Amino acid sequence: MSGERKIGGGSQGPVGPGPPPKTPAPPPLRLCVPVVEVSVGRARRLYLRAARKGCLAELRLDYLERPDLKRLFRTLPGPVIVTNRAQAEGGRWAGAEEDRLRLLNDALAWGVHFLDVELATDAAWRRQLWDQRGETRIILSWHDFSGTPEMPRLEAILDEMLANEADIFKIVTLARQPEDNLRVLSLIPKARAKGREIIAFCMGPLGKWSRIAAPFLGSYVTFAPFTRKGASAPGQLTVNEIRRIWRALK
Repeated sequence: MSGERKIGGGSQGPVGPGPPPKTPAPPPLRLCVPVVEVSVGRARRLYLRAARKGCLAELRLDYLERPDLKRLFRTLPGPVIVTNRAQAEGGRWAGAEEDRLRLLNDALAWGVHFLDVELATDAAWRRQLWDQRGETRIILSWHDFSGTPEMPRLEAILDEMLANEADIFKIVTLARQPEDNLRVLSLIPKARAKGREIIAFCMGPLGKWSRIAAPFLGSYVTFAPFTRKGASAPGQLTVNEIRRIWRALK
């Protein structure tokens, strides 16, 4: 019929669905070994061991009796997070706040890979640290060792972090109910949807499984000592335990 309009030219075969969408690459599963030694020599040896095993290390300055940053960081064989945790957030630092911050500034001068600073730390000091950070990445952290707040409070903390200068956010709470884990883990996709890196999981016996699951959701890292004695927080599984479970889940 002359009134018909032919769409396209030539013969057309059956039109099928396009190629299936590519499966996104799984997030990297990173382990960080807490270093909670009182002597610099033992801390340095544990840092070296973590590097040999392909792990990050979190060097806790608040545990050291006599911090000697030159001995600790004269070489940087592997990624290291430097933390000087205040007592209010579960740490052992008992000295003056200005001395606590000075040690973190000194660690920055040694070019460490990461510095962990608490959201509660003086905001003006944090802004100055951010301006001077160079290649060091800043982790902005918040901890609750008493329990897990309800979702509106957790979201408010995340929103406050998003309004501050940091490369990675860290929100960690104590699980008192199994469902506490779900609230904290739900912060991971919320942060990543905004293009931000986050570490989030729960502490305590009821929070153990969140430490295993968090990296599968995109948490930047999870923490695991080589031995139970080396744990820095309640509920930490060992490196071998987590790696064994991860292998079974892959």
